[in-house]
Amino acid sequence: LTAATYGMIHADEWVKDHVGRKTTLTLNHDFWDVPTTYGIVAYANIAALSTYTVGLLTKEKEVRKVGRMLFQSLSYSGITEMGLRMLVERTRPYYNKGQWDFRMFTTNNEFQSFPSGHTCVAFAFSTVLAEYFDTIYSRIGFYGFAGLTAFARVYNNQHYLSDVFFGALVGISGGLHTVAQEKKRNNPDYK
Repeated sequence: LTAATYGMIHADEWVKDHVGRKTTLTLNHDFWDVPTTYGIVAYANIAALSTYTVGLLTKEKEVRKVGRMLFQSLSYSGITEMGLRMLVERTRPYYNKGQWDFRMFTTNNEFQSFPSGHTCVAFAFSTVLAEYFDTIYSRIGFYGFAGLTAFARVYNNQHYLSDVFFGALVGISGGLHTVAQEKKRNNPDYK
């Protein structure tokens, strides 16, 4: 996966020039604001904690479990993603410095392009829901919508292709880890 990400970095500038549009805004008042908003961590956390609270108030164990799993997935993925961003410090595409411009160890969001946070959030959230419902339709729907979030980040000139690819990997990993932990919790013999 690391080799694939490195390989994609070589195509990042070409994809930016042929897919991305010339904007510096995250939200551009168009269709792509919907999948972009799906990847905003504050909204995802509100949804996760609200789901948990509804389950708590209604005494619905499954609803509470889904809320907890969503929050866990977002936490695992988010901590990993933020650590990587602060370590790697890649310049965002709209600065036109090229895909190899890195500024190690700064805390400025403008230089935290790798990996994509919105994409990480979207895939962390979608993975839990897709695997919880466990149907082909849930997988197509949730992973597909998270994929739209990734595309929107490249299209809106906020991230390179390799940023969203690795962000998706971090989000999926956090989601699958959460699902595996839940299976272990419910079945001690699960490996």
